[in-house]
Amino acid sequence: MGRDPKWENFAQLTARCYKAAENGNTLNGCWNEAFNALMDVIAQERRTDSGFARELGDLEKITDFKFNIVGLVLDYFDWLWREGDYQTICTNADRVINTFDWHVESSSAIRIKVVKSLVEMGKKDEAMQYCLEWIKAEPEDVNAAMTKKALLADTEMLKNTMLADTEGEEKC
Repeated sequence: MGRDPKWENFAQLTARCYKAAENGNTLNGCWNEAFNALMDVIAQERRTDSGFARELGDLEKITDFKFNIVGLVLDYFDWLWREGDYQTICTNADRVINTFDWHVESSSAIRIKVVKSLVEMGKKDEAMQYCLEWIKAEPEDVNAAMTKKALLADTEMLKNTMLADTEGEEKC
């Protein structure tokens, strides 16, 4: 599989991203290109074998651990977060989450980034809805319940702060 052009393209893009990061550069397009190349490879492989890499970690075994794909995916979402590209986090997180089954690995690290991104974009109601869907999809994932609880606490704290501000204005 390592000689396959689609995997070679992914490997070259990934190497370019990490090399740039080591030198203090952030090649905005590079990380997106590497992620899209990975998703394209998966889609191509699944056209011939629908059972190809049903879990994210399966990609590591299939590629003889050459690429650290799980690490790359997490690094990609971390990079998007640092860039403040919250919409792309939401869009591409859905792509990754819908691509894999998540019976072995947890999607929590990615899903938490989605919730935080929605909050950063001022979409707290959507963030709460996302938490509820996450809990339904992965009922055993403690992170889903904890994220929902934190979001509720943050929302309640915000309401209390707004009420205190309003009460203070009335007294003046």
